[in-house]
Amino acid sequence: MGASVSVAQGAPLDAGTYKADEAAVERFCELLRIPTVSRENIAERDDEPFSQWIPTLQRLYPHFFKVAEPTRIDDFGMLLRWPGADSALDPIVMMAHQDVVPVEGQDWKHDPFGAEIIDGEIWARGSLDTKCIVSAFLEATEHLIDQGFVPPRDVWFFSSDGEEIAAPTATHAVQWLREHNIHPYMVLDEGGAVAANAPLGVTEPVAMVGVSEKGHVDLTVTARADGGHASTPAANDACRLLCRVCETISANPGKPQLTPAVEATLTELGARSSATYQAIFGNLWLTRPAVTKIMAASPETSAMLRTTYALTQLEGSNAHNVLPPAARANFNVRIAPFESIADAVERARKLAAQQCRASGVSPDHVTVEINEAIPYTEPAPISPYEDDAAFNYIHRCVSGVYPEAGFAPYVQNSCTDSREFNEICDRVYRFCGFIYSGEARKLIHAANERIGVDVYKRGIEFYVAFLANLGQL
Repeated sequence: MGASVSVAQGAPLDAGTYKADEAAVERFCELLRIPTVSRENIAERDDEPFSQWIPTLQRLYPHFFKVAEPTRIDDFGMLLRWPGADSALDPIVMMAHQDVVPVEGQDWKHDPFGAEIIDGEIWARGSLDTKCIVSAFLEATEHLIDQGFVPPRDVWFFSSDGEEIAAPTATHAVQWLREHNIHPYMVLDEGGAVAANAPLGVTEPVAMVGVSEKGHVDLTVTARADGGHASTPAANDACRLLCRVCETISANPGKPQLTPAVEATLTELGARSSATYQAIFGNLWLTRPAVTKIMAASPETSAMLRTTYALTQLEGSNAHNVLPPAARANFNVRIAPFESIADAVERARKLAAQQCRASGVSPDHVTVEINEAIPYTEPAPISPYEDDAAFNYIHRCVSGVYPEAGFAPYVQNSCTDSREFNEICDRVYRFCGFIYSGEARKLIHAANERIGVDVYKRGIEFYVAFLANLGQL
C-alpha cells in the first residue's frame, strides 16, 4: 500500500474577491527600506530606524491603527490588539519580527535596503524574513476593516525588535499576556512555508507547518596543555587535542529517530513523490529502519531525525609561533524534541572524555560547558496536528489559497520567538503563508534576499483568508 495525501476536513477557505494591488507592494517596499538591523551588542544598534517603524505603520495602515490597541514591549517591540466581537473567547495571536540581520560583509547585487523591483522580484533584506508577514497581516486587516469586518474573537499581533538576536522581547510579551490573564487559542508565527522544491523529489509545493522546533544551546569546548614555543610541537598540544575532540563530537551526533511528526512529514512528501517513495513512506511499519538509515546519510534530512552539533568557531593562539595553553571551540547544538539540553551536553562530555583517553591524556584536559552568554532553550512541545480543529483550520486556508499544495506537519530545525508562547498556549504553529522556493529558502540571512511580487501578493491572500474565516474555528 502506498502513502496517501492529506485532505482538509471541511471546505477550502479563501480570500473571496480580494486581490492585492500595486499600492500594497509599494507599502511593503517602504517598510523594507527602513534598515531595522538588530545587533548582538545593543550599544551598536542604530535606534533611529526602529523609532520610525511604528509611525510608518500607523501612516500606511490607518484603518487598523484606528481600532487597534497598542502596547509597547521593551524598546521597540509591539503587541497590538484587534478587538473582536466576543472578547470572552480565547484570542488568536499572530507573530512576526521587524528586525533583520546585518548585511555587512555580504556581496549584494542591489541595495539591500533599496527594495528595488528587478525582473518581478523585490530585492531587500527582510523581504523573506519576516517583514513580508508584518506587511501582509496589516494589508489583510486594512482590507477587512474597510469591508466592515469585525473578527469573532480578539486578534493579537506581536512583533519583536530583537528576534534575530534572541532578545527577551517575546518572553516579556508572554509575561504581559499572562499578567492580563490572556490565554491564546492558537499562535501563528514564522517558520515553515509553502515549500516549492521540497525534499524527496517532490515537484508539487507542500505547505510545511511547524508543530515544534528544536532546542538550542551553544557549548564551549576547551582543551588545555602546557603551551610553549611552536618549534617543539607535541601530539597533545591544546589545538591538536581540541581538533580531535571536535571531530569526535561532530562525527557522533545523537542517534537518529523517526518521531510521529517526522513520519507524518515523510508520509505527505512520499505520497507526492515517485511510486518508489510512495511505497517506502506509505509502509513505515516495515521500512522504518531503512528509511532512518537513508535519511541519516544526508545532512538536510539527517537534521530532521537527531540532535546536531555544528562546529562554528575555533580559537587558539594569538601569536603565529606560540603554542597556546588553551584552545577553544564553539558548537551550536540543535536538540531534537525527544532529547534535552542535559542529554546533548552529557553526550558531548562523554565523547570528549573518550577522545582524551584515546589520546593518552586524562579527561580533565578537556571541558565542555554551556555558553551562558548565549540564550538557550529546550525543544518546544509538540502542538496537536492530528484531528485538531486549529491545525485543520490552517489546512483549509492553505487549500483555499494554494489548492495545488500539499500540507504536512514538521519539526523546525531553527528557533523562533513562538517557543516562548508555549508557556500560555498549547497550539503554537510556525507557518509563513507564502511560497518559498528552494532558492528563496537559501537566501534567508544571505546576500540578495528577495521575494517575487506575485509571491508577495498571493501571500496577502492567505492572511485575508485566515482572518476573514475565523468564525469557522
